[in-house]
Amino acid sequence: MTGRLLPVAALVVVVIDATLLATGVIGPATALALFLAVEIPLGALAVGDYVRRYRHHRAGAHNRRDALRALAAADPFLRMMAAEARTFASLGRWIARRPDVPAGAVAIGYSRGTLGIPVALSVAAGIELVAVHLLIPWPAVRLVLDLLGVYALLMILGLLAGRIVRPHLIVGGELVLRSGPHVCARVPLDAIARVRLDRHLGSGGAEVIDDDNNDDNNAVLSLAGPDGTSVSLDLTRAVAASVPSYPWSAPELRQLCSIRLHVDDPDSAVALIRARLGAGSRGRGF
Repeated sequence: MTGRLLPVAALVVVVIDATLLATGVIGPATALALFLAVEIPLGALAVGDYVRRYRHHRAGAHNRRDALRALAAADPFLRMMAAEARTFASLGRWIARRPDVPAGAVAIGYSRGTLGIPVALSVAAGIELVAVHLLIPWPAVRLVLDLLGVYALLMILGLLAGRIVRPHLIVGGELVLRSGPHVCARVPLDAIARVRLDRHLGSGGAEVIDDDNNDDNNAVLSLAGPDGTSVSLDLTRAVAASVPSYPWSAPELRQLCSIRLHVDDPDSAVALIRARLGAGSRGRGF
């Protein structure tokens, strides 16, 4: 059994054990004995495998944080756990009113007009949670569904919060473009040839698209809102970027020639980026 199958086997055992207990096939004592007899050995094997892989990454990393990031990036289960942790961290920052903006960084918001669907989903999840609790007569089933409903509601609120507390940033000579917790691209300011107001209609969301009008490189990063994008950036050289996908999948890096953004205040964003470009390189044309 490979290391990546160990967490799956452990989860399957938990589900089977819980199902047998909930349906009355086995009693609590038998369920506990089954859990201890199977889960502990599987857990020990999984932990040992993660420790081995962490040591491998640590040997080639500068510090422990880089080693942990490399380990999570290579494992789909850890990627899912990291994605959930970032989602709940966004919710915590939202509640505490502590946006993820480092000292000295300048934030460029992009949440305006994009929160309608998450808010509607949050209201629907809350109504469903109350309805399920009132309509399901079996206590055990009701408890499980209540827990799942609360988890789903918190995840939706966390996704909503991520767009508010994790704006785009200008920091350290870079334009950091984000979609919630996911960092889509780090664009050096000296790689930006021009920034302008430029309206493109299209569906909301983050995607890398092909622009047939560009001869050098067709990849374009589009971080759109409900009404498309309002700011465009042309690059002097290719920049690597990725967009968020399923939590368990590794992001695919693409080389970009230009970027299109939805921002809260397009005029202010363009003026701000132009000012930073002008401060770093006098005489650059726009």
